[in-house]
Amino acid sequence: MTAISKEMEYFQTFIDQLSEAVVVLNKNEEITAVNQHYLNLTNQADFETRKSVEEVLLRHSDGEEGTLLAVNGFISVKVSEGTLPFGESSVRYYILKELPAVVHSCQEPLMKTLMNIVPDFIGIKDGDGRFIFANEFVGELFELPGFDFTGKTDADLAEITPDFRDVFQYCIETDEQVWQAREIVRCEEFVPARDGSTRFFDVYKIPVFHPDGTRKNLLVFGREVTEKIESRQLLEESEARYRLLAENAMDMITTHKADGSFTYISPASYALLGKRPEEILGETGYGMLHPDDEEVSRKAHEELMAGPCTKTVPFRLQHKDGHYVWLETSCKSITDDTGKVVEIIGVTRDISDRKKSEDMLRQSDKLSIVGQLAASVAHEIRNPLTSLKGFIQFLQESHGINPSNYYSIMDKELDRIDQIMGQLLLLAKPQVRTFKKTCLKEIIEFVEALLQPEAIVQNIQIRTKMPKALPHIHAEENELKQVLINLLKNAIDSMVDGGEITIQAQMIDGQIHVTVKDQGCGIPRNRIEKMCEPFYTTKEKGTGLGLMISSKIMKEHNGELRFTSIEGKGTTASMILPV
Repeated sequence: MTAISKEMEYFQTFIDQLSEAVVVLNKNEEITAVNQHYLNLTNQADFETRKSVEEVLLRHSDGEEGTLLAVNGFISVKVSEGTLPFGESSVRYYILKELPAVVHSCQEPLMKTLMNIVPDFIGIKDGDGRFIFANEFVGELFELPGFDFTGKTDADLAEITPDFRDVFQYCIETDEQVWQAREIVRCEEFVPARDGSTRFFDVYKIPVFHPDGTRKNLLVFGREVTEKIESRQLLEESEARYRLLAENAMDMITTHKADGSFTYISPASYALLGKRPEEILGETGYGMLHPDDEEVSRKAHEELMAGPCTKTVPFRLQHKDGHYVWLETSCKSITDDTGKVVEIIGVTRDISDRKKSEDMLRQSDKLSIVGQLAASVAHEIRNPLTSLKGFIQFLQESHGINPSNYYSIMDKELDRIDQIMGQLLLLAKPQVRTFKKTCLKEIIEFVEALLQPEAIVQNIQIRTKMPKALPHIHAEENELKQVLINLLKNAIDSMVDGGEITIQAQMIDGQIHVTVKDQGCGIPRNRIEKMCEPFYTTKEKGTGLGLMISSKIMKEHNGELRFTSIEGKGTTASMILPV
């Protein structure tokens, strides 16, 4: 044994003889030794050294008193400190003297009164399970008002109140489990009532042991949580019903994290996409999204994340076999108490049949436009045909004339006919819907050229006002042509006495406004709101589909169709599109 270890042994023997608790520290404020009285005071068999003194002792502001952490709680102590020579150096020490208990005998009646007022179960048992104290709530709970529980065990109470025998037997079993665990245990206990209902309690059981490890007291605290339990049961039943609906609904029901990833998907995903829920969980869905629909979907997600709102978005997702399916999702963002969006709920359905019907209506509207344009286009085609026929007759009757001098003129007339027919075919034939970077200026020029012949026949002049440059937009070119043709055709039809139509494009508040202003008969105020309703028309041979389809096209482009009118002076139709 070294000299230092021998000296340490003598030192430990010395401090163990002291009648106050002693804590020895090194220069790092770590505990290197405690005496036997410290172990007795804190109910510890031994002590793990190298702990920081702050882990076991909280010094008060005055420095003379503190709170010592013990196995069974906290002890108020008076703190004295000093140094002792040890070897070639010295050690610091604290002497901890236990202070008198805060609650004096004169305060005990007050404490009991307070515990009896509390509407909770409070009981204290000794090591053999006999009650030392039970507040008045315990007597009322077990229908023993004013009963003295002192000295009674749960087995005794089971004989006194047979109706609660099962409750007391359960208490005996859980008490023993707590003693064996030697730590605080939280459990749920129930007490039946005479009306057939059940009262539930959230119970804490705290075991207290003597210094030698034998059982001293069991503290029991129980708070009634019947209402909370019943609410939880109702919630679970409600969740079960909603889950049953979700699991069997034809629509796909989903929940998402804030980043858009799926947290729940109903089994309808297999019918819609050919994929089972587990194949999609954790993904965001953007990998299945049609490229043309990504921008509108991400924008809708940003709006949902900006605050609690509801969005309905049509888009296409790729089926497991490769083709795309038209779907429509109604989403709602859910926020927490702070207003932060924590979840998104969506209901998704297949709208493929609806899209087919809409495409058929669009095509029907196009054909209607083509039919209405046929007369004016026929007049426009007849002019070059007359020229061609005249040249052919002239060449047949004349001799010695070189026909090559007239070929270029005849070729230009044929090109004119081809151009007119091509424009009609472009309107009439079905088109694949493709959103792409589109120039509105070119669309306006195309529609103006197409309807100029009919306007001339009706003694109408079409004027355009456009800036030198307009921003490009992400759009379906042919659909915007269809909308503008509808507006311009309606303007021409309203001007039976001729006049002027102005097409103007301009930027207003970060949006492009394309207006068609006529000098026609105007629209009554009570009819303006019905302009875009299906099958509503003011024309004798109208279908009532044109403006309805035009309005829907504008909504699909995140735009808007507006009308203002003054009877007898004209109407202004506005196409408002985001850049």
